[in-house]
Amino acid sequence: MSHDRARTTGAVRDAADGVRARVGQWWRDDPVGACAEALLWLLFIVLTFISTDQAIASDRAYPMLLVVLGVAGAGCLVLGVLRRREGRSAVSGSGIGRPGWRALGLTALPFLAMLCWAGITIPFATHVALSNRFGPLVHIRLPMASMVVPLVEAALVVLVAVGLVVGIGRRRLPEALWRAFLVLAASTLISIVWQVATRHAMVRRAVDGKLMWRTSTQLGGQATYHLALLLGIGVAVDAIRRRYRVGLSWPIIAGLGLAIVLSGSRAGLICLGLFCVALFIWGRPASGGGRSRRTLTGVLGLVVLGLVGLALLWLRGGALVDHDRAQTWKVAWRAVTGDGSTVIVGRGYATIWPWFATETGIVPGAIHGLRPGPFGKSLVHAHNTVVQVGGELGIIGLVLLLVSVVGVAVLAFRGIHGRHLGVCLALLASLPALVLDTYLVKNFQVSLVWWLVAAAVAVLMARPADHDQPTDSDQPADRP
Repeated sequence: MSHDRARTTGAVRDAADGVRARVGQWWRDDPVGACAEALLWLLFIVLTFISTDQAIASDRAYPMLLVVLGVAGAGCLVLGVLRRREGRSAVSGSGIGRPGWRALGLTALPFLAMLCWAGITIPFATHVALSNRFGPLVHIRLPMASMVVPLVEAALVVLVAVGLVVGIGRRRLPEALWRAFLVLAASTLISIVWQVATRHAMVRRAVDGKLMWRTSTQLGGQATYHLALLLGIGVAVDAIRRRYRVGLSWPIIAGLGLAIVLSGSRAGLICLGLFCVALFIWGRPASGGGRSRRTLTGVLGLVVLGLVGLALLWLRGGALVDHDRAQTWKVAWRAVTGDGSTVIVGRGYATIWPWFATETGIVPGAIHGLRPGPFGKSLVHAHNTVVQVGGELGIIGLVLLLVSVVGVAVLAFRGIHGRHLGVCLALLASLPALVLDTYLVKNFQVSLVWWLVAAAVAVLMARPADHDQPTDSDQPADRP
């Protein structure tokens, strides 16, 4: 008995020594990158468990997310200065290099320019919201903070994501993303288990009274946070293909996939289905004895996903686009096509959809369903990023947005035949969600994850000669 106890104690001690050695090596390889990773983990945990949309003190115009992003931005700034002082980006690969900076500029600067254009339009428009919660319909003039704060949040999200990628560095980005999404997967599943245990996830359909489970975390709502989960699946797929932490990568994929299904999001199932189809087409081995087995597994997986999607559509009413969204898009079309000038410059930021003032309670009234507005009855926001930007910022804002998004898509297309195929396909599969809900200019917690992966892909794809020819250690595990 004592011999068995001693052997068990020795095994535990050896395992602890191994963990300490790996942690020490992780830190010694690149302390700046390790600090950036730790900051990213902390962000994921905070955004998963803490409602950062709640107000600071009693002022509803300033959410806690501003503080979180401000602290994270300050940390990224310090890490950027330390990275700059190293002065060895081009030699050791600890930085991102000039090609990485150019790729980041291609994707981030047009979007930041769009935010600047949104700010420019504010003084030239009348900003009112309509409310009939306390009796007759009244016009409520919006405070300036309700228009400026969302733009500041959107800009901070981009800057923090880029800062984290710069701090982590190109060399350790793939493994750093894997570790970050391992943290996100664990925190997501813990949050979902708590919701199910406390019955916070059950919702009732208004149409026929049926009950269904829909889960989410503080990272995003039931209809939106699937975007972050899908990107994590892509990162885990890449880890399996290059034989990195395969034993933990499969649970990440299973956990995040289950969370997408439990969210009950139609857009989530669409994006996940597109990713699976794309992975089935581009991710299959070119030859070898395992090809038929993997093909059969892929077909069965797609069938199961299709059945889950059909069941979800039945529970959600059988339609991809509901009446309220269609009505909202019609209102946007009528508002922006009023005359030639509004087609070009839009109606002005926060004129058609003063969503921030409504969701924070500055303007009283329900935040779900159609409500009266200056241009007709519509939802609180467009539920479509393209419509939201096009309606309020016109062709100018829409072109700037599309330049940024198309730049991300081009860089992702560049990687679908390389070692980062999984994350590139996941990023591409996430793009349809932009026309099914309002990301990047809203849903800032999820947008932070999207920008993080988009910036990482931009840096990793900035050197075409490097990613087209994987090394032996990075070669996908699809050979016999």
